[in-house]
Amino acid sequence: MKLTRSLGITALAFSALAQAQVKNNEAGTLAVMRTAPIIQVLPEVDQLNELVRNQSDPSKITPLRQVITEKVLAASLEVDATIAQIDNEIAQSNEVRGYLSDKRDRAVNRANLLSIVSGGALGATSAGLQLPSGENKASSIVGIAGGVVASSLAISGIRAQKGGTRLFDFSSNMLAELFDRSSLDDSRYDPIVWSFLNDVAPTDEDGLTRKERLIQTWITLKRTDPPSTAAGRSKIDRVTSQPSDKLPRTIDDLEDRSAKLEDVRAKISFLKRDLAALLLSLPNP
Repeated sequence: MKLTRSLGITALAFSALAQAQVKNNEAGTLAVMRTAPIIQVLPEVDQLNELVRNQSDPSKITPLRQVITEKVLAASLEVDATIAQIDNEIAQSNEVRGYLSDKRDRAVNRANLLSIVSGGALGATSAGLQLPSGENKASSIVGIAGGVVASSLAISGIRAQKGGTRLFDFSSNMLAELFDRSSLDDSRYDPIVWSFLNDVAPTDEDGLTRKERLIQTWITLKRTDPPSTAAGRSKIDRVTSQPSDKLPRTIDDLEDRSAKLEDVRAKISFLKRDLAALLLSLPNP
């Protein structure tokens, strides 16, 4: 009985593993067939498969594989170039954010230190006035003054937590096209990368394109408001602006810009995986 039950469990495990493998293969095949049109090699892939299947005219197989390989390599280089531009903008944004954060931290620490020192000094003075002469009135005045000064400095420290603002003068706005805003010449996506972002991922159950999925995720996580709202448009202005807009950016604006760019970078990187899968799927002669 135990042996039969063990064999049954093993059979179920193998069945589940086989079904998962089939689903993975189907998803992989679908990804390959969606990648081929994006880099415009679908006719060559179909022709190559037909030649290998029919075992006809082997002399055409190698040239076809070379054409496909060259287009895959070109697409991969375009992905690298796009990621490099995004990384550069992230680095510049983080540099400005780091400057503002350091400036804010110094202001907060200075306010907190002055609050402690002034409160302690005036408190000690207030207590000292009471000792020899019992000057209660003078002691009370000094004590009140100490409390006011300490509270004022504490409020100043709280206000400084927001940090200041600074112009982002770097000539790049890689988020602009995603939100249908005006983009700089060096911030436009290559047609292959743009087609990939505007294509529906095979695993997306809602049928959203990768670009739409990114924006939907940002809205869901409260990192931006819907673009149709005034708050959403204002936020988009701050993460997609260019130097000529002269729009001051806060620490939060710069942090949000970097976070969104990192999401875009991660999404685009999946094209490299699909390109590799396309190459591996090519039949051997």
